[in-house]
Parts: sequence; C-alpha cells; structure tokens
Amino acid sequence: MQSMLQKVWVVVVAVLLLSVSAGCVKPPTVKLHDIDVVGIDFRKIDLVFALKVTNPNNFQLDFSSLTYGLASDGTEIVKGALASPVMSLSANETTIVRAPISLEYAALAPMLRNIRAGETIPYQFSTAAEFLFLDLLKIPVHLKRSGRMPALRKPAWHFRDVRLVKGPPSWLELSFEVENPNIFELPLEKLSGVLKYGNEIILRIDEPNLKPIPPGKTAMFTIRTRADGSGVTKAFARSIISRRRQRFAFEGSLRVGVPKLLRKMLLEELPKDD
Repeated sequence: MQSMLQKVWVVVVAVLLLSVSAGCVKPPTVKLHDIDVVGIDFRKIDLVFALKVTNPNNFQLDFSSLTYGLASDGTEIVKGALASPVMSLSANETTIVRAPISLEYAALAPMLRNIRAGETIPYQFSTAAEFLFLDLLKIPVHLKRSGRMPALRKPAWHFRDVRLVKGPPSWLELSFEVENPNIFELPLEKLSGVLKYGNEIILRIDEPNLKPIPPGKTAMFTIRTRADGSGVTKAFARSIISRRRQRFAFEGSLRVGVPKLLRKMLLEELPKDD
C-alpha cells in the first residue's frame, strides 16, 4: 500500500514538473522597485528595499520564503529574511514586498579605507525567493541587481562645554559638537537628556529646534536654558561638603532626521526594471 502511494506521489510531482516545463505554471517575477531611507542615527542607517512581485498565472501561488542580502565587491555587508510564509499571491496579482536592511557604519568601514569623500561604492543586492504550487511544487526565483551607493561614514556628536550666563534670571549655555563626514546634509531633529554635576541632575533638556549640519563639516551648536536654582545649589553644596570637585556631564540622545539627499542619491543609482 505504501509503495503504491509513493508511486502516486511520484506521478503527481512528475505531472507538476511537466506543467512547469510546458509553460502551464509560469515562474513568478521579482524585481527591485524602490529604495527608501527610513532612519539614521550615529550607529547605523536603516533602508528598505521594495520588491515588486508578480504572479503571472491564472491561479494562486503561495509565496513561502524570501532571503536577501547586500554585498560590496563580493564582501557580504548584511543579510536578512522575511518571516515564512510571506503571503499568498492571487491569480495575476502584483504586490510590493519590503525587505528591511540596517547598514552599520562598523560593517562599512573596511570598504571605505581607500575611498575618498564624495566617491561611491558598488553594491550587489540579491534575493532568493521560493513559491509553492498546490503545496507540492517548489518554484525558486532569484534576483541579483547591482548599483552604487554613497560612501556612508559614521557621524559623531560630543558634549563640549557648559557656562553660566549671568542674569537675572541665570541661564546655562551648553555647547555640543557634531561631525558630519558625509556628502549629504545631516538634519538634527531633537536633543534630549540631563546635565549632571557629579551625580546631581542640574537640568533637563528637550530641544527640538536644531539646525542641520552641512555636508563634510564639523559644527557647534549651543542650547541655552534656565538653570534650576535648587538643583544647582544642591549640587554645589554637596561638592563643598565632600571637598571634591565634580564634573559636568551630559547624558542623553541626539535624534537625526532622514537626509532627503541620501534617498535621492540611492534612487539615482537604482537599476530600472527589466
């Protein structure tokens, strides 16, 4: 009985394979459609590669898996996979599937050692997709596209100084430095955090009005805020009691906006659909 079932399955699979070879089942197509910049910070840049997936058949196919990766000159930068199964594709359906990729500056650094500012580096984006017909026949589809992208370098920011601006009222002026080694403007969205003197919090910062940093520049910006009288008095009193000079320190985050020019650069180099 088991032998008979095995023979039946062999016949079914053979019929399915014959259907594919005869053109009854057409392989789906996967094309690189768009690249979007969805986030950037001082550690990585988050991109989304949009794929246009088409089922050319008059019946449903199951999009079972998708793995993808980004490389440069044969060196793998990052890879990922979508949760399986991805989705079902109706007859003659075309849909957009998004593959998120995070490019860490540390992973890009070895490729940029001999690249000058303003130059671009080659990239190869590849995918391996698998579709199912009647839960039996696996249809593999591969995509490889090459392009060029800007040499993405790690920006940095530092807390530099704090000084008292005499009043009344009294204000504290905090100075920060931002390094932008890239060929695109770096928009700054928000600075938030606390200024400490030793272990005591002097004041809290929540500043959304920041100017962008020009390409290839290191720029300073200052934040002026009213000093918390009780906090300052308490901090200095503890310093006097302990007879130890304390240091000012800033603990917080600087949020970066999405550079519009970077997205434009990536789209200019985006290979067109075949």
